[in-house]
Amino acid sequence: MSSSSSLSGILLSLGQPETLVNDLARTLETHIAAKGGISGAAMKIGFNTLRAAKPDIAATAARKLLPDIAKALDPLYAEFKKTQGLDFGSYLSQQAPRAATVVLDAVDARMATIHNTTAKSLYKRFRGSAGDELQKLLPAFGSVLATHIR
Repeated sequence: MSSSSSLSGILLSLGQPETLVNDLARTLETHIAAKGGISGAAMKIGFNTLRAAKPDIAATAARKLLPDIAKALDPLYAEFKKTQGLDFGSYLSQQAPRAATVVLDAVDARMATIHNTTAKSLYKRFRGSAGDELQKLLPAFGSVLATHIR
């Protein structure tokens, strides 16, 4: 698949990447805000801790992680295109365990290179449940991506 037809090639060549970044950030913020229970409260506290230090943390994270995540999802996007499916979000949901694994591998690699000790500490704390959370987030995440690649 050429870079111009790969997910990463398409997303990274967008003329308005900030729109995509803001949509992804909003999706993440909405997901976290909707969390309930003890684990949801802990997630909100952790996210709000990061946001207190850097109010645009969700957009910053989306901006920095997008190239790595898009590249990690390239094989799944190639498979999706072969199915001629209409909704990449639904496809990611069907492939949730695999999609979550490749995304988390990309995030893990990126987190290993950052110097923000607070972010690293919070990531390590929530990494164990990140796969399950990401699987729940994938349909919305994929739908956001789909709106930007049409």
